[in-house]
Amino acid sequence: MRRLVLGALALALLAGCHEVRQVRLTFGEEGEGLDGFLCREDDGSYLLTGAVPPGGGPVPASLVIDFVRLGGLPGCRSGQLIRWCTDHDCAVMPEHRVCLPAPLPDITGLPRAEAREQIREALRSLSGATVASKAPEEFIIVRITATLQTCDALAASPTTVEPLKEEELVGCAYSCPALLDAIEGDVYLGFDTLTEQCAQGVRVCASGDLRWRP
Repeated sequence: MRRLVLGALALALLAGCHEVRQVRLTFGEEGEGLDGFLCREDDGSYLLTGAVPPGGGPVPASLVIDFVRLGGLPGCRSGQLIRWCTDHDCAVMPEHRVCLPAPLPDITGLPRAEAREQIREALRSLSGATVASKAPEEFIIVRITATLQTCDALAASPTTVEPLKEEELVGCAYSCPALLDAIEGDVYLGFDTLTEQCAQGVRVCASGDLRWRP
């Protein structure tokens, strides 16, 4: 059995039949996979900035870990995934959703490198958390979304999953397509963008079907 865990700014997973092995989900050694938590709106402000409580302080966010069924093996780039999901049912697997409370820092006005380190430190407390006791036995992507919605509001039943509200999103990261039960080592989570103005990319990343949003 494979178990998925969050550790050292990573997550972890178990797999196999009788043997239990752990697979880490990681944002990279320096947190380089956190680009999707540093996206700015068109006015230049971070997505997180608009969610800071009156008077300042941590943003009361939730970290939602989902497995997205692919029905095959597309490429890893965002354009390839979006094109693939136009013709395939890329759906969240409700039975595997995990949600963790994850207050995020106020990064208003911080340079990008400093803002990344602040988020990395805030998520460090989740290191070692188990996010799946058994990996899906099919090709999926692992997606982690930061939202202002509470974990209670996002609790999934075995057959349905509560959609993530676009106006509540503050970050997103995802893995390449993978068969987790066959993986040895870490699964890297990142965000495919060449610009800081990537709020729309976060909305696409967090959508239930990985379709482009106008």
